[in-house]
Amino acid sequence: MSQIRLTKTPELEGVLAFLRNKYRLLSEAEIIKISLAEKYLKEVNIPLVDEATEKLIAKGLQNIKEGEYTDVKTEEELDNYLRTI
Repeated sequence: MSQIRLTKTPELEGVLAFLRNKYRLLSEAEIIKISLAEKYLKEVNIPLVDEATEKLIAKGLQNIKEGEYTDVKTEEELDNYLRTI
């Protein structure tokens, strides 16, 4: 296992003090590991679409379940449909 050396700045000391209160049973090293893991998960799990788009997709799926959709089979039908919306 490799080691990482950190310089405790006042800012880092403040963050660690806050996290020590939140995770009372963990050591500083364990708190740092958890913080890095949480940061990583937030970065990796970036949503592909924004909240508004997600709602539109959900609404569209609900419409399909309820049989409320337009059946388009050709490009001409698609062009005509797109002109109406």
